[in-house]
Formats: sequence, structure tokens, C-alpha cells
Amino acid sequence: MAPKKRWMRQPLSWRRGGAVALVALVVLMIAALILDSEAASDMEPLIEYMESRGREPAQAIAEAGRSARVVLLSDIAGLAGPKRIAAEAVRALAEGPGLDAVVLAVSSDEQPYIDAFLNAPGENATVLLGRPAAVRESEGAARAFVDIYSAVYRMNQDLGAARRIRILAVDVPGWPPAEGSNPDEASRLYASRTEHMLRRMDEELLSRIPDARLLIFVDGYMTLQRTHGVARFAGGDEVRVDWLGERLRERNPGQVRTVLVDATAGASGLTRLPTYEGTVFHRALRRELGSDRAARVTDAFSIVKDPLLETSSPALRLDIRPDGYTLRDAADVYVFLARGR
Repeated sequence: MAPKKRWMRQPLSWRRGGAVALVALVVLMIAALILDSEAASDMEPLIEYMESRGREPAQAIAEAGRSARVVLLSDIAGLAGPKRIAAEAVRALAEGPGLDAVVLAVSSDEQPYIDAFLNAPGENATVLLGRPAAVRESEGAARAFVDIYSAVYRMNQDLGAARRIRILAVDVPGWPPAEGSNPDEASRLYASRTEHMLRRMDEELLSRIPDARLLIFVDGYMTLQRTHGVARFAGGDEVRVDWLGERLRERNPGQVRTVLVDATAGASGLTRLPTYEGTVFHRALRRELGSDRAARVTDAFSIVKDPLLETSSPALRLDIRPDGYTLRDAADVYVFLARGR
């Protein structure tokens, strides 16, 4: 008689426990499939809208620039895709409605090195690659960030001295804070970024060219309109954060457009800093859309309330207020990146 298989020789209680665990796993998988199916069904109008009205991201950004002087484009830390779109948007705006300056969430201390790069007789990216803060090296997509600088440099060669595009570094020095920083200091620094950015733009550009056309490339949260954030770092006090997009909208009614890039299916939950990672729409759309698409935000996106993924980890909590907002409240153009990166 053939010997019994090893698993059959296990105690009966083990086999029963393993069977129960297996059944539970199967039930969970079926439940997930049902929920996914229901979510996909709810998303069908949005999927149809993106399939029929979606176009190239750079084209959508240029269109936004024709209707407003200020275009805010969202970055996603560590991903090359948003940087590629930003570089493409430089040419699309410059050759279309016009572009006076590209505003970057880079420490304002880096401005002299950026100016040196733009004013050099030949393009030399090593000037920037030697400055980790200028290319946000810590996020892991430095080469992609350099492409934005290169796009401006090359565009300036075509435009000539009279129409040169400036690059303005506007972030607060010291952001992001070092790991282990005091949570109250991190909260203060994060909440101060919008005011610092506005002051930099006023002093360096808008005081002389109040109607300047701008492409502002910052973290996705900072691009939002008609909302604000509430952040708590490592158990510290809650702090209100006013987004740059909303402050600019208040100052320039009708002249601000937010272009929100969606490139992930879910937040990692591991970050120690507030970092925009996408919306709830990406998971449903990625199964249906095979290429990058951009479209104006309409009521087709209103099927979901509170659609942006909020940062949550043991060291950080960021909530977006008011509760119940829709994507149409917060953004004007939605950009879907098919490969999610």
C-alpha cells in the first residue's frame, strides 16, 4: 500500500484548520471580485467619458493655458511620468498660448544654480545634477526632473532672448525635513510652504509682470482648489494647510486651472510626509484605458465623493476638507497615466 502523503498524515485539527483558512481565503477573493465588479459598473460612465473625450495630456494642458494664465500641474514623488508631462507641457504652452515662467517646488536656495544652467552658452546638465535639491534627488527621479530644465533651455534657444522663459524655484528651504525632525517643526514648515511660494512669485516675477503666464509644477495636494488640508505629524498638533491652487484662485478669479495627474492605484501608507499618490479612479480606469488620456473634469467624475487618496501612516495623517468634495471642486483637468508611473 502506498504511503499517505505528508499533509494527510497531519493531525485532523490541523487539516480542519487549513481547510477553514482555505475556505476563508476563497470567500475573501470572491468578495473582492464582487466589489471590483460593482465598482467597475459604477465607473462605466466615467470610463466611456475618458474613452470618448480623452486626448493627449500636453494638448489638454495647452487648452487649459488658453483659458487661463496660471496652470498648476501635479507631480507625484518618485514617478517619472508626471515629469515627462511637465516637460511636454513647456513646449505645448510656449508654442500655444504663451509661457513666461515655469515654477518648481524646489528650494529657493537653488535659484542661482538654476539661473547658471539657463544662462550657460551650452546645455550642461551636470550643473544641476551636482545639486541634489535642485533635481529632488531624494525622490528617485532626478533624471526625469532634469528633463523639465532641459525643455526650458531648448525652448529658449528657439524663442530668443526677448521671449525667454524663466524657471523659478519657490519652495521653502529645509523642505522636506530630515528624518527624525521634531513633528511640530515639520508641521510648521509644511504649512508655511504656500505663503513662501506666493511671496517668491510676487517678488521675483508678478510684481513686474502681473499678467505673466505660468506653469506651476508642484505636489498634487498643492495644486488643489476649493479645499484645504489638515495635517498631524507623529502625534503633534493638527495644523491647517492652505493649498497653493486655492490661494491663487482667490487672488486670480477665473485665471487658474488645476491639472491633476493620476498615476497610481493606491497609497502606500508608508510615507512620513504628506505626498499625493493619486485618486480612487485609477484602479477602474487602468483596466479599460490602454494609453495616457486627459480630459476636462465634469460631472462624470462626481460619482465619487472625497476621491483623492489621503496620506495616512503611523507617523502622519493628512485629511482633505471639506468632507464630500468632488474632483470637480478640486481640479479642472484630469490626466490618467496608463502605466501608473
